[in-house]
This record gives sequence, structure tokens and C-alpha cells, in this order.
Amino acid sequence: MKKIALIILYFGKWPTWFPAFLQSCKYNPRIDWILFTDCEIPNVSLNNVKFVPFTIEDFNLLSSQKLGFAVNLPFIYKMCDFKPTFGAVFADYIKDYEFWGHCDLDIVWGDIRTFINDYILREYEIISAGKEIISGHFCLYLNNSKINQLFTRCPYYQAQLLSSEHCCFDESAMTNLVKDLSKKGEVSIFWPQWLVNYPNLYKPMPAARLGRHLNRWRWQSGKLHNQNHEIMYMHFMTWKKSLLVCNVNYQDDPQSFYISYSHIGLSKSDKLPLASQAASLIALYKTLFDFDYKVWHRRIDHYIIKKIWSRKKQLPQVQSVS
Repeated sequence: MKKIALIILYFGKWPTWFPAFLQSCKYNPRIDWILFTDCEIPNVSLNNVKFVPFTIEDFNLLSSQKLGFAVNLPFIYKMCDFKPTFGAVFADYIKDYEFWGHCDLDIVWGDIRTFINDYILREYEIISAGKEIISGHFCLYLNNSKINQLFTRCPYYQAQLLSSEHCCFDESAMTNLVKDLSKKGEVSIFWPQWLVNYPNLYKPMPAARLGRHLNRWRWQSGKLHNQNHEIMYMHFMTWKKSLLVCNVNYQDDPQSFYISYSHIGLSKSDKLPLASQAASLIALYKTLFDFDYKVWHRRIDHYIIKKIWSRKKQLPQVQSVS
């Protein structure tokens, strides 16, 4: 049996859907998750999920030691650039695993080993859920010195990792490198199609851009279906501000639940629950306020100035008396 460890770094506060994420992990007993976090450790015991108390400062210190240059993350999201380095940075935590990988937390898993079988693990050194692209939300690497140091073969890798900007190093630079090495026969990579959100998906945009779907995905006893088709996992990157209600909790062991753009429910919803409707409206308001405030502020200012100027032109002219 191939031992696989998936590494996640997450800081701040657990998202609303986190209990559903953990439930889907529980039903993948042949995969382990290691979560490095400063969040409160939930009162839940799962054999294949390990929580490691960890801070951003801890990451800066550990990665500086393991990579050989000073790391000081300018913001949390910059950590995505470091995903390909996890094999080197967290070597002490994954030494007993044949494969390690990086993934995201805005996910509900299906049966991973149905899609990543022993043959694939035996024949390939890298396995990505993206079609001909290294996927930041799921990618596996063979745990050896060659693959763990692969990122160092990217041109200017150190400059990209130390840049104050997010460089998409984990996907863009690594994809270009792996494609080149694969053509030369130096690396074996499995990435024939997208393994996320929709069955038989070959174009990337629908994988990332989910619409306002209701009840389209159902998780049941470790299997995840999009309508009638089994999929490996669901990544709801574009639902982070709308999926604000989750009826799965840590203490229960639900055998099924439905995933919609606004909520995760234990039963199918003909319409949104009242709490979900309120959450969706709040999320919509926040989105409009966050992204359109300046635009609308400029429009209102322009409208007021235009009205004032119009009324000023209509006022009778007063001649000065000398």
C-alpha cells in the first residue's frame, strides 16, 4: 500500500464548511492529512488527520533553515508559492510516506484512491488533478530527494519565492518545468484530464468558476457525485463568500450531504434555507461593498457635482453693486 500525506497550512479561523471537509477526509482512510495551523484545534479524533500547532513565524523559521535562505512571508497567500517546497521544508514530518502532496481547504473529497490507484502511484513520480498543469489544490510528489528538490531547477526560483508579490510559482513555474523535463524523459507525470468538480472535464475554466448551483453535488459514504457521475473532489474556490452555512458538525457522522453555492445541507433543498438566504445576501452585500465601493463612490460624487452644477446654471445671475 502506498502511503500518501497531504500537507495544508491554514491560519486565522476555520471556514464554515470545515466539518464537511473533515468528514470527507475521514472516509479516505488510505490518505493522511497534516494540517499546520494556528487555529483552535477542533474536538474531533480522526486517525488520518493530524493537527500541528504552527504559526507563520514558525514557517518562516523552518523554511529558512531547510531552504538555505531567509524567508519572511509578506502576506499569508504568498505561502501558495512555497507549495512545491513542502517536500523539503516538512521533510521530518513526511519521512514515513512514499508520496506527499499539497492541497487546499475549500474542498470536499470523494474517494481519492478510486482515481489515484496503485498502478498510477507505481508508474508516475508526479500526479496532478489539472490537465497538463500542476494544480495548486491537488498535486502528489514522489517522496525522494530528486523530486523534493525539483523546484530548485526552476529558473530564478529563489527570486520568485522571495518576491513580495504572489508569483503563482506552484502552478505556473512548476508546470513549465515539469513539461520540459517530461519531454526529456527526466520526470514521469500523470495529468491526462481535470479531476475536479465535473466529470470528463477537459477545459479548465468550469473547474474553477462554479455557478449558483443548488444540490448539484452529493457526498455519500465517501463517494462524491456531480449529479450521477462520480468525481474525485470538489473545489469551491469561487464560493468562499457565499457558502456560509454548513449543517454538518464534528460530533455527528452523517452518511450523506448536499453541496450548494450557499450551504451544505443534510437533505436536498428545493429552495435555500432562510439562514442560507440571509448569508447569501450578506455575502453579496459584502462583495459589492468591498469591490464596488470606490466605483459607486465616484459615481455618486459625479452625480452630486453634476446636480449642483446644473442647479447653479439655473440660478438667476446677481449683478454686483459697485
